[in-house]
Amino acid sequence: MTLAGFLGAAYLFLDSRPDVAPAPAPSPVAYHSDGLSDAYDGFRAEALSLPTRRGPGTVTLRVSGPTADFRQVHSKPMHMYVLRDDLSGYQHLHPRVVDGSWTAPVTITDGGAYRVYIEFVPNDRPAGADPTVLGVPFVIPGDTTMVPVPAPRAEARSGPYTVRRLDGTADLTSGTQTALQFQVLRDGRPAVLEPYLDAYAHLSNFEVRTQALKHLHPLLSGGPPPDSVLAFHAAFAERGDKRLFLQFRAGGTLHQVAFTVFTT
Repeated sequence: MTLAGFLGAAYLFLDSRPDVAPAPAPSPVAYHSDGLSDAYDGFRAEALSLPTRRGPGTVTLRVSGPTADFRQVHSKPMHMYVLRDDLSGYQHLHPRVVDGSWTAPVTITDGGAYRVYIEFVPNDRPAGADPTVLGVPFVIPGDTTMVPVPAPRAEARSGPYTVRRLDGTADLTSGTQTALQFQVLRDGRPAVLEPYLDAYAHLSNFEVRTQALKHLHPLLSGGPPPDSVLAFHAAFAERGDKRLFLQFRAGGTLHQVAFTVFTT
């Protein structure tokens, strides 16, 4: 008997034993790049300029790969994020092309280890395809005031607006599809939301343990969300704490709040 035949027979024998559980069904979660590497799927990010000290600076990255033709997603061909390794200092930037490289101004207020993420979708991918996410680390030297990741809470505030997570602080289940819903209130009433980058809100999710990024997609309603309830399609591949940054526009101003979510 060949080795392949022996292994196949052994597999069938083990699979038929009553005390061996069947293999679990594949997870419905779609995996994609997470920004923890500077290369993925044939693309590579090369840092030409990164912040080296506190204050105003510039991020400039050259992206090489199969194509430089990226789809407009939420009105931009590329989205850029900056985050410190304690999940603080989140910034959502929109770089522009200068001499073939992607550049954006950024202001760093404290020392520590940071990562810049870029997210884009090549134009030849089918509609609804996951983006490519690349990342490059950098360090700001000097004293650093670390910020502990807050415990899950049901509400967060930005200016006069209160954002409620409608399921409170409930744990979510990894490996399954779910909907995360947030309601934006002003003076206890649904707020009037305004479009921002072709959507009524944006939600970025970072794994607390690894800082891996996944941009969550809104469940579109075709117009202003009823009762100012923002719903997002969420599918978390792994258990653990997540840090979610929600951006919305109201009263002519861009607002940002953050939530901690735990998945079992």
